[in-house]
Amino acid sequence: MQHQRAFTLVELCIVLVLLAILAQVALPSMQDFIERNQQQALYNQIARAVQNARTYAVTHRVRVELCGSGDGLSCDHDWAQGWLLRESSQLTPVSVTQLNTEQRRLQWSGFQSSIKFHSNGISPMGNGRFYSCYKQEISWQLILNRQGRLRTASTTENVAELARCN
Repeated sequence: MQHQRAFTLVELCIVLVLLAILAQVALPSMQDFIERNQQQALYNQIARAVQNARTYAVTHRVRVELCGSGDGLSCDHDWAQGWLLRESSQLTPVSVTQLNTEQRRLQWSGFQSSIKFHSNGISPMGNGRFYSCYKQEISWQLILNRQGRLRTASTTENVAELARCN
């Protein structure tokens, strides 16, 4: 004679309640984890784009412009949707990066709305900073100096620039 084994309705309800509580606790942490990864990916993309623009200018001995572009065809002041790289004497882009996100993560603050590199790799009027905000705080800043070099801002610098996210 075999005995059947099963869970009672009360035991199943208790397990479901415990799973729901666990999901409530884990979900915000998971969302923060996903956001941190997206922020890091954006940081890497824009750093690579600036470095590629500088390298392109030096290796091809031309003046190039890296600028925000919402449509991928022309320059505008909006870096949040993507950017393009083009030779200053040409209208056709050398490369285009379109971000497929609805959030306005990437911001640029500089003397000009675009970054121009001379054939020797310097960017005399292109100094400024890229930054991204999350939960009213600066997630990261990438600072471009006039020599065309990038550096990551320190935590102290991020706190000092906190007003940019309000």
